[in-house]
Amino acid sequence: MTKMIASAFVGNGSLRLYLNNELVIKDSDSILVDLEENTEHVVHWFVSGRGPYSITISSPKEAEFQLTKMVNASGKDIDSFSFRS
Repeated sequence: MTKMIASAFVGNGSLRLYLNNELVIKDSDSILVDLEENTEHVVHWFVSGRGPYSITISSPKEAEFQLTKMVNASGKDIDSFSFRS
């Protein structure tokens, strides 16, 4: 099995990070999750509030991702990406 290592930080508000529709990070936290190999995975997130937030996925290589962003004027942000492990 492959491991996904991820972390998130939200300055002022809330952040929810999902892996395959399962909540894996709430607000500021870090995780280590087992991934089924040779499978397509979807990561998506919702952020509400004001100020900066960041999401880092450092493993597996196919999912490496780094985002640091300010929440837009609406006070909400959402995005996603997919990868195959």
